[in-house]
Amino acid sequence: MKPKFSVALIARNESKTLPRLMESLKEFQERGGEVLLLDTGSTDNTAQVARDLGCKVTEVGEKFIVTIDAETAKAINEKFVVAEEGDIVKEGDRMFDYSSARNFIGDLAENDMLATPDCDEIFTKFDIDKINEVIEAGTDQLEYNFVFSHDDAGNDLVKFMHCKFYNRKKLQWTGIIHEVLTSKILTNRQFLDESVIKLEHWQNPETNRGHYLTGLAYDCYKHPENDRNAHYLGRELIYTGRFRSAIEQLKRHVAMNAWATERSQSMVHIGEALFTIGESEEAISWMIKAFNLEPNRREPLMKIAEHFYKLNQPDHVIAYVAAALQIKGTEFYANYQPYYEHVPHEMMYWALWQKGELRASKDHFDVCFALQPFNSKYLADYRWYYNLPKISFVLPTKGRPEGLERCVVSIEKLNYPPEKIEVIVLHDGEIVEPGKLVRPASDKFRIFMNPERQGLPKTLKRGVDSATGEWIVFASNDTEFTPDSIMAAYKTCLDNGKLFMAFNTGPVGPDEGNICEHFMIHKRLLPKINGEVFDTEFNHVGVDNLLWEQMKKLGQAMRCERAVVIHHHFTRGAVMDETYKLGWNEEEVKRDRALLAEKLVKLSQANGNSQEKFNG
Repeated sequence: MKPKFSVALIARNESKTLPRLMESLKEFQERGGEVLLLDTGSTDNTAQVARDLGCKVTEVGEKFIVTIDAETAKAINEKFVVAEEGDIVKEGDRMFDYSSARNFIGDLAENDMLATPDCDEIFTKFDIDKINEVIEAGTDQLEYNFVFSHDDAGNDLVKFMHCKFYNRKKLQWTGIIHEVLTSKILTNRQFLDESVIKLEHWQNPETNRGHYLTGLAYDCYKHPENDRNAHYLGRELIYTGRFRSAIEQLKRHVAMNAWATERSQSMVHIGEALFTIGESEEAISWMIKAFNLEPNRREPLMKIAEHFYKLNQPDHVIAYVAAALQIKGTEFYANYQPYYEHVPHEMMYWALWQKGELRASKDHFDVCFALQPFNSKYLADYRWYYNLPKISFVLPTKGRPEGLERCVVSIEKLNYPPEKIEVIVLHDGEIVEPGKLVRPASDKFRIFMNPERQGLPKTLKRGVDSATGEWIVFASNDTEFTPDSIMAAYKTCLDNGKLFMAFNTGPVGPDEGNICEHFMIHKRLLPKINGEVFDTEFNHVGVDNLLWEQMKKLGQAMRCERAVVIHHHFTRGAVMDETYKLGWNEEEVKRDRALLAEKLVKLSQANGNSQEKFNG
């Protein structure tokens, strides 16, 4: 069925973000959906990109630009700036009249119902049939969840209910900036959950937000009764470092006695500004007021807890976080999602640890780790609650001292207890003078010299045989471990019951020929593969391919994408130096490849074609 609504977009220099949004509207367009785009003076090729993507484009240049004169600029600054914190606007500042533009493009649509996402947003769920159904039932405005921002891992950070999907015949946009939908008649709203609509914001870092403060100040000056923009102006003044001006503006919003939840958030912002300028007691007082006004949000209590966390006062942290954890929260307002997920438990496990309540501390740590298993802090703190195994890094090397140094330094920087790490360096076919070694020999850094070149498999075996760790990590002088790589791989092993884990050393080829260039393997697996990590009949090439197939047969083959190891290999831009040439000697490569083919056939014939599952 054809969509019973249109999509209307406002754009200026959105050529980079628009394709992503349109990809999320692919089915909508394939079903005959209309996408209109109002280009408002782009200086890139946004209009053409939009046409190429099937949009109906209308170009209006600077039709909706408003310019501030000197008298108005002076009046705005006198009204909103406190304590010489710097003018907000100046003569000649320009802003965009969003409401007029949205109403203009809406009037061009073939449908009365309009969805109006911004170009830097995408629909991650868009059930057209269900949306059509509720439109046919007479709904005038749809409400749905909107993710305003994400954390570094892409998880929801700030999420709230959105309602920019409406009947253009019954609702109109008002407000120069931070525009809102208004109606003079009663409208029928319906909330659709994330199984039907979910809209997510991914702001282009190149986007200039400088006009936003200007527009808010202008709108608040022209329309002092607009409570929502009064709130947003106060918030923006905080973001731009005008804390005392922000406090006065936010107090003005609180006094307007409008929506209680947003007034509570203004109180939170007042507290944040006061904390920043060092007036902590008054800040806490405002946070308490915010909680008393709106007790269904954790934000005020968590802000106080964070203050005492910074002061290293665990008793206060425990009290305020414990209170916050009693609040379930609501998606109706812009909640900071981590306050409703891992952050309270993170603060609690720290505070309880400080108090010596280790069992209770561990309970909260476990919640954090379950929610964010690859969080760097939790990977680092894992050692305080669980025993970690000793790991032996076995590092065969020939020449390339700078690569060896780089690898060893990266091991020293790992997010792993240094007392649980040993490094075994094997100089294959060379003697290195003590003064030229990257580290002095010790019980944690062992060095072997092989005057006669043995090749990678035999050299590695010597290191493995002497290793005292439970796990062996194969490293080399062209690798560099990222800080969380070992913990990520180990955690993935635990979660999946594996005794082998290949690191992510870059894109895997279609034939998986490079899928386990570097890895960690438990010693308990060695008897299953003839006691050798790499088959010592090889010189160099193909040993990792054979090992991967052996792991497949044992049901142990797995790669951890989170365990990133940088492989400075000649196939990825590094120089084909003398060290590589030793391992990639043409005759030896030819022999190794023939041997690999032979070994793979034997491996596939062993025990028929069935996989031998190794119960670790």
